[in-house]
Amino acid sequence: MSGGHESWLDWVFKFINFAVLVGILVKFAGKPLKEYFAGRHKTIKQKVEDANKALAEAEALKAEYEKKLSGLSDEIEKFKKSILEETEKEKKRILDEANQFAARIREQARLTYEQEKREIMAKIKEEIARLTMERTEGILKEKFSKADHAKMVDEFIEKLRSMN
Repeated sequence: MSGGHESWLDWVFKFINFAVLVGILVKFAGKPLKEYFAGRHKTIKQKVEDANKALAEAEALKAEYEKKLSGLSDEIEKFKKSILEETEKEKKRILDEANQFAARIREQARLTYEQEKREIMAKIKEEIARLTMERTEGILKEKFSKADHAKMVDEFIEKLRSMN
């Protein structure tokens, strides 16, 4: 029994030695280990907080950029619409100006036509009057003799005398 008893005692001594060793370690190394692990815990905790903060900032930026990107398509559509509206306005303005210019040209052409027509008509009347006078003179020279002329002058003078 002494062999079985010794092994039990050996275990007790080993346990006591271990407990003493742990006690000594706790006594002398406990505070530095506690400070080390507390510092390590604090550092890890700070890094986790920094990482969470950076993650939150990144998510906020992501949300902001996603919002901007979603708004960008609307903004592009608005820009397209405004460009199309401006283009239509400019097109209408140019067409209105062209129509006004064409109307002025038509009016100027009508006025020029009327003026030239009056001038030509005046020239034609003048020419007709000249030709009529020449023809009348020719006919009168052929038909009336000097005696007829004298007779007409005498009749004219008689009419003047009778008027007075």
